[in-house]
Amino acid sequence: MKWRMTLGAIALISSPAWAWEIPADNATMPQSAIREILNNSDYPVTSTYKQAIDFIDFSANGQKFTQVVVTLTPDKPRLRNGKHLVVVGGEPGSEYAMDFISTVEGKEGPAIWLAKRGITFVALTRVGRWNFLAPTHDGSWESISIGKRMPIFNRDQKAPWTDKDFDVKQSGLTAGASASMSLVYRFPRKGTLLEKQMLAATPRVFVEGYKLALEKAVPDRNGSLVLFWGMSTGGASLYPLAKYFMPDGYLGWGTSSTGLAYVEEKSLAGNFSDVYDHMALRVRERGLEDFEFYTKHIDAPTRAKWWQTALKDPRFKSTEDASMQFGAAGLTEHGLRLWNSDFLPQEVRNRGLAAFMKEMFEPSYPPDELKNVPVLELNGTMDEAIPPPSVDSNRKVMEPYAKKYRVGRIEGMHHYLFTQDSIKVVGTTWLKFIESGYFD
Repeated sequence: MKWRMTLGAIALISSPAWAWEIPADNATMPQSAIREILNNSDYPVTSTYKQAIDFIDFSANGQKFTQVVVTLTPDKPRLRNGKHLVVVGGEPGSEYAMDFISTVEGKEGPAIWLAKRGITFVALTRVGRWNFLAPTHDGSWESISIGKRMPIFNRDQKAPWTDKDFDVKQSGLTAGASASMSLVYRFPRKGTLLEKQMLAATPRVFVEGYKLALEKAVPDRNGSLVLFWGMSTGGASLYPLAKYFMPDGYLGWGTSSTGLAYVEEKSLAGNFSDVYDHMALRVRERGLEDFEFYTKHIDAPTRAKWWQTALKDPRFKSTEDASMQFGAAGLTEHGLRLWNSDFLPQEVRNRGLAAFMKEMFEPSYPPDELKNVPVLELNGTMDEAIPPPSVDSNRKVMEPYAKKYRVGRIEGMHHYLFTQDSIKVVGTTWLKFIESGYFD
């Protein structure tokens, strides 16, 4: 008995530091738990990894598109109940897939943190947001002035769009007032190829691109535990994706919800502006004022340095805005202009206008397939874009459609995972949630 008790005592002393616990539903992880995570290594590096960039060409609504997917595959995969762990990242509104790989500090991003711990990471980029003309061949936009950036939808394009292809308008809004406001809008000129491509880029096309990317990056679906993480507005694309590629769960960090949940929260404050806003074919520039909105807690010299790195990102929102914000007027105008165009294929028209317009709105709603999927919404108490009240509002809309729904908060953390510490805290918390069996 003494020997057994001694062994037990030794085990307690030498076991990993697990004194901290994942937050209970709707509870907050305190600073003490954050310090424990940072001072220990609950999940050390276990693997090297390989990175691949794939391009998938497809046609939709009479136009060509190229979907890009970046995959990090560990050499020693981590398993859960005999299945490979896969995290799928949908990129934020200002960024693209490579932001999962490298941070604004120029250090390793969350994709690499997870891959080094045996988890396959699939980084998605919505069509139009990868610069195929980048001299660095990594999709970076730094070679194009931020004031001239417009979506590049396929890899056949040979040169950037010019001033003849689009018009620039001032929004008249207050700089940095919210995450959904921008100072500068750009619209394609009528009759241009850019207009045709933006008309063809409906909400359903963004989802189709994602589906094709996952079919390429996750060939062994039955042997994988697939978890979706929509970073910021990436969530609004990954929720409708469940209808076409169903995940085993949703990991949350700073994750936006469906367009329906977004507009419902706005309506509670009597704000219906997005419903009527002129969003159709709008490109919304995400300039320095937008970056400052998310970095008010960062000193000015550091922010300036980070901004130079952030200029590699697209720094714009495109036709996805209307779906993400339930811009009913924008979706209606977009759909009818495409329907009345001279390039929409006849096989699309054969389904009828009613079916066509329903498809325009469908990605703004939670799909029925969510009934089979657990949802975890994890975010920081200092989240600039999706603060705790927004998370709670989203839950009221989304929870009835999910298999189960859980909210957790981390004290003092912000929207973006800009730093190594923030990546370690969130990554460690995710792994502990996975090991808790929440997604089993």
